[in-house]
Amino acid sequence: MAMESTFQVRMDSELKAQVEALYRSLGTSFAEAVRIFAQQSLRDGGMPFRPTLKTWDEMTAQEISAKLTKSEADIREGRVFSQEDVDARMKERLAHGNTTAI
Repeated sequence: MAMESTFQVRMDSELKAQVEALYRSLGTSFAEAVRIFAQQSLRDGGMPFRPTLKTWDEMTAQEISAKLTKSEADIREGRVFSQEDVDARMKERLAHGNTTAI
């Protein structure tokens, strides 16, 4: 996929440093994470996660149970991939000129 477009985001420098360190520790970059987010957004037809302001500590037992149940269903139905699987799929598609979502 040709990278001919630039996307700029303004954010707090501490947040940027923290998120860059996070993605480096996961073996990728913040920029690649944004590209993955964009592709997944297209695949899902919206945000690839449900935005929430609640932390785990603020959720009820029922809310946590519902999230875990959905996660278990995603795993059973093959909607969860390891970072290595996603990286390999992206490299294969890019090598063949396929720029559609994974």
